[in-house]
Amino acid sequence: MQVGNKAFIKTEWRFLVFGLLMAFWSSLGQTFFISLFSTQIRTTLNLSHGDFGTYYALATTASAISLVWLGKLADTIRLEKLALFTLISLCLAAILFSQVSSLWMLVGGIYLLRMFGQGMMTHVYTTAMARRYVSARGRAISIAQLGQTLAESIGPASIIALQALFDWRALWIGLPIVAFFTVAPFLRHLTQRTRLQDGEGLSRLAEKQPQLGEKFDTQKQWRRSEVLRDPAFWLAFIWLAAVPSFVLTGLLFHQIYLAEAKGVELSTWTASYVLYAIFAVVGSLTVGQLIDRFSARRVAAHTLLPNSLACLALWLGSTEVGVPLFFVLFGLAIGIPHSTNAALTAEVYGTRYIGEIKALFLPVAVFASALSPMIMGWMIDAGFGLGALLGMNSALAVVAQIMAMLVLHYRKPL
Repeated sequence: MQVGNKAFIKTEWRFLVFGLLMAFWSSLGQTFFISLFSTQIRTTLNLSHGDFGTYYALATTASAISLVWLGKLADTIRLEKLALFTLISLCLAAILFSQVSSLWMLVGGIYLLRMFGQGMMTHVYTTAMARRYVSARGRAISIAQLGQTLAESIGPASIIALQALFDWRALWIGLPIVAFFTVAPFLRHLTQRTRLQDGEGLSRLAEKQPQLGEKFDTQKQWRRSEVLRDPAFWLAFIWLAAVPSFVLTGLLFHQIYLAEAKGVELSTWTASYVLYAIFAVVGSLTVGQLIDRFSARRVAAHTLLPNSLACLALWLGSTEVGVPLFFVLFGLAIGIPHSTNAALTAEVYGTRYIGEIKALFLPVAVFASALSPMIMGWMIDAGFGLGALLGMNSALAVVAQIMAMLVLHYRKPL
């Protein structure tokens, strides 16, 4: 059942707002947000870029391992309860992080922020969107993803401005309080089912639309053990999840270094996030339409190209041209993969056990985001320079895209 965008948004706005809010406040555990406090944290604990990246990697890796089990809760706990649990846990983790004064508190705080912020907040809303929608799955996920795009676009400049007025620790107390009271009181209302949610659990709708019910019933519903035996998972799908997280997280984490290496004032650099935001929205909404029209399987293999082009633009372009072009392509790079990968998982492996299956992909992405700050931090400390940093990331994206194109082209739907 295809529904126009206007009718879809008018009917589904509550659930879409739920996704937007979850995506927005996941920023408390996202790399771009934590990295904005890098200078204060490194100064407080006397850490180098490489030191901070290493501890960040350790904590993030631990969170990735935890998500293998924690992510399965999406298959057993009602959405409203799981969202509330995740939100409360993230807010408490952020308040704990405000008290960081030692290495063990730093690692513990990052572990909790990454697990409940980047990990579970993202997992909860993308799993819910993928499960509840079939015909509009791409649009739903891409619209919800705009919450993170909004946070990434206004967050850097806002945090830099707020740091001039408040101590950084006060921000880590105030912002989670705001997050809780803008989401928690409205969860029950926002997560109620509506008539256009044609995914799993709506047997009444399936009866009204036999062709949709037949499609769902005949699709193979994979379990986690089966996915692990699928060659496509190891040859393509895993890289579609890992490479964007590696490239984007590493560059965001070391964005202050990138600005300095390119000779750009930090205020100018953060102001360029306007371009990033615009094209992240364009990328996210466009790929959602393409998924619903052509399928995630046909779209996914081409989603890594902006990653490579963004790195090349910043590396080879002049300050006047390369930096703005980097933010344009960087916006496309971050707006496209999240929506595509969530839809691809549901499309290929089914939605009945999507919680436990996405709990495989999520740790892969989180683990990749753990490695990149550490590896790039070591490279910066060793003096490799901007060219080596961006060249490595560009080459990685190209290789992953070629592998994904080959596998998805020859793989037949089950």
